[in-house]
This record gives sequence, structure tokens and C-alpha cells, in this order.
Amino acid sequence: MAKDPRPWRGLYKTAAWLRLAKAQKEREPLCATCLMLGRANDGSLTGAGTPQEDRRRRYVVADHKIPHRGDKALFFDPDNLQTLCPDHHDRDKQIEERRGYSERRGPDGWPIDPRHPANQ
Repeated sequence: MAKDPRPWRGLYKTAAWLRLAKAQKEREPLCATCLMLGRANDGSLTGAGTPQEDRRRRYVVADHKIPHRGDKALFFDPDNLQTLCPDHHDRDKQIEERRGYSERRGPDGWPIDPRHPANQ
């Protein structure tokens, strides 16, 4: 059996994470990306803004803005969290993994990911 390249996966099962994720979703119950696109999505819509037909995907998740890669300080930092719908979480995360950095921007419009080329 191959060794898991992401040993931090166990952090998602800790009581501390479950409390932090719940608090994030209570504080910001709508998808941050959908809000930037001008729609309020509590999980009842797809990332495209149409009604979410798949009832198993009618939820929101607490997402790390800057990938933590096992860094516990980033993992448990409430300022590093945002709420996303499953479509934006799944699609955006796949793109970020391939690219190697996030395109997410702060309120000033500057990339927040220290790995973004603009921050090099």
C-alpha cells in the first residue's frame, strides 16, 4: 500500500477542526466565490447559479484560502478560512493544485497566496 502523500488528512477528523469549520460556516454561511459573482448561495445552487439538483451537494464547506500542506498554524487559523459551495471548492482546488498557487485576492485586489508569482 502506497504511503499517503498528504499525512495531514487526519487533521480534518479532529474535534478542533470540526469546531472551527462549524464556526466558519455559521459566521459566513454563503459561498464566498458565489458572493463575488453577485449571488447568495447557501449550497442550494450550483457554482453556475442554477438550482442544485443533487441533494448530496447541497451544503457549504470551510475551505483554506492558502493551502496549509500540513502547517498546523495555517490549518487552524480562522483568518485562513472561507466558505465555499462544493462546485467552487472542488473545481478551484483542482486548478490550484495543478497551477501550484491560488488566484484568490484580498480586499486590495492583490493575490493572498505567498506562492503567487506576483508575491515572489
